[in-house]
Amino acid sequence: MRGDAQRKAMKMDTPGAARTGGGAVPPTRRQADTRVANIGVGQPARANLGKIVRSESHVRYTCQVFGAGEIARPPAPTDYAFGAFVRVPLRADPPQLGMGAPIGADALEAPRAADAQAPGWTEEAGDTTSAWAIGLIYDTILLNPAFGALGPRLSNDDQVTLFSPDYLTERAVLVSILLLGVMAGANADLDGAADATGAGAAVRAVSHGVPPLAPDLGAVVSTVTESELRAFHFFADPGAGATKPYLHMGYLPHAIAQDNPLLPMAILRTIERLERIFPENAALLSIVKRNFAWRLKVVTAG
Repeated sequence: MRGDAQRKAMKMDTPGAARTGGGAVPPTRRQADTRVANIGVGQPARANLGKIVRSESHVRYTCQVFGAGEIARPPAPTDYAFGAFVRVPLRADPPQLGMGAPIGADALEAPRAADAQAPGWTEEAGDTTSAWAIGLIYDTILLNPAFGALGPRLSNDDQVTLFSPDYLTERAVLVSILLLGVMAGANADLDGAADATGAGAAVRAVSHGVPPLAPDLGAVVSTVTESELRAFHFFADPGAGATKPYLHMGYLPHAIAQDNPLLPMAILRTIERLERIFPENAALLSIVKRNFAWRLKVVTAG
């Protein structure tokens, strides 16, 4: 009887076993993994979408979306949805872009720290990119070279994966991007980190319209965080002294001038998104949206 009692006591003291008397129950390995996986759920995350593969003009580019197996975390369809904002790196500094001095941090909405700390953050420590072209996705094309190739096949879809794995790479998702402007500043500054002097928020320079430089072929396209989207639209004019920041949509004239039936719908979706981000400017954005919708109806009818 004494031996049974000793073995029972040793079993109760074994790590990972449940304890009586109100003691804590150590988590199992599966429970611990679940807790780690749930950290940061719901926070905004940046994702790499794909690479620039061609251009239609100085401001219209085609990006081939990364597929399964090309990168560790392929983008989700919601990352490259219609009307999404993206950024493309430029090999230039603000003076080379003709943007002048950066805008002071006090003229910008402070970005949220969660944007730079969220899961899926893709920036590398050695990245020195200081200027980004900001663009808008306005079209999606599904590319399948096998479509229309009628005739007998030696392998079905399941066998192709085994015998011809390279065949799958011929299918691609392409998204069309219209560049709307440039956002410049040190890479860490773009994401809201403090500057080297410890003065707090970083400095940036924002310019709307046609970027003076074009992205390189193969440049990686990534998503834009909501804080960066705010900073791209809400800033003070450079060199204007104590001018307060205000809402900018300086890219509208050049976006309207593009000959594409989907671009006006993408702009309307952008205005609706800005209404949610800037509720204090809802009245102004409502006027812009009504005028833009009326113009779209007139052009379509005429």
